[in-house]
Amino acid sequence: MVHTFRDAAGLTQKEFAKKLGYTNGWVSNVETAQLRPRSEQVTAMERALGVPPGALMNIYEQLDGEVLPGWFREWVDEESQADVLRAFELSVIPGLLQTEGYARALLPGDEAGLAKRMKRQDILVEEQPPMFYVVLDEAVLYHGRGGTEVMRHQLEHLIASVSPRLTVQIVRSEMNPRPRGAFTIATVEGGDVAYVETAIRGVITSSREDLADLTASWETIRTFALSQQESLNLIGKVIDEKWT
Repeated sequence: MVHTFRDAAGLTQKEFAKKLGYTNGWVSNVETAQLRPRSEQVTAMERALGVPPGALMNIYEQLDGEVLPGWFREWVDEESQADVLRAFELSVIPGLLQTEGYARALLPGDEAGLAKRMKRQDILVEEQPPMFYVVLDEAVLYHGRGGTEVMRHQLEHLIASVSPRLTVQIVRSEMNPRPRGAFTIATVEGGDVAYVETAIRGVITSSREDLADLTASWETIRTFALSQQESLNLIGKVIDEKWT
């Protein structure tokens, strides 16, 4: 959106950044929807671009109802078309398997965000849902989100979700070969794309090199993970010992 106006004004990204008094990185993040500018920054961009007051502001106001950042909207599109999903999580239950209570604990006060997260789960109840393989670090089972009742319900839901098209395995924390960087690999129309969590934001990549590294990590993690039945037994044990 912004880059369209910038191109029309005949400005390079560097020139635009200089006129605004911001870095090239800031402009890049705005143009790729990884950063939502404040209203006064939008006004400054309008002046720098020589567009009528309100031209950009009206567009950003229309986007206020969208609760997902640009980079994650792209991932949700990939996720919804996937034939296979492989997810590895270190600290939380994957969004597609979260109960409403658990998701609400992660998104306090964000009802719009909660509704979006619950809506994403529709792909799991379609006539032909994706194959969904999940590996969780054992620590996920012990991280309290929303209190005892919420966690018990969430872990019971995790057990109940297992089916011929959905597997859940646990890797013991001390055996986990990848203690950082949760990720999901989606297979869409025969090709792979991945979502990798970082300390700042999620990164979507289809780089051959990145995918080779992530696929190798996935295979290694599953090698160290408990079997499906062993994993379900462990989840049940944690429910009884910690969340009852």
